[in-house]
Parts: sequence; structure tokens; C-alpha cells
Amino acid sequence: MVLVPAFLGLFIGRKLLKIEKPILIGAIAGQQCSTPAITAVSNVAQSSVPMLGYTITYTISNFLLPLTGPIFVGLIGLKT
Repeated sequence: MVLVPAFLGLFIGRKLLKIEKPILIGAIAGQQCSTPAITAVSNVAQSSVPMLGYTITYTISNFLLPLTGPIFVGLIGLKT
């Protein structure tokens, strides 16, 4: 549940979109809404470059997560 979207994001971002590695790793941390992950990535990179990818995806994730959760629960409830 956590690894599949991260690996898909890593593959699509690197192979298809050709995003630079530090920005892509920051974007994946934002996709997972993981503040400890971006802190660790920034410390290892000794740079704030991963924050460029993190900020946008974190904002979108925090907006879409509460919005889509009830929709999926409603769709699952319709099938049972």
C-alpha cells in the first residue's frame, strides 16, 4: 500500500518525466505526506533542493486525501 505508489512514482518520474533525483525523492516524500522522510532526505543530501519537489506534492496530497477518502468508501459501500 505504501511501496507500490512510491515505486510507481520513482519509475514514472525518473524514466518517463526525467525528473532529477533529489527533486523526485522529495516529491515521493510529499506524495506519502511524510515530514520525517523529507527531513532525513534533506539531511542526507545536505541541501534543501528536495524541498522543491516536496512542497507541491505534499499540498496536493493533503487536499486530495480527505476529498477522495469518502468517495472511495461510498463506492465500496455501493458494491456490497
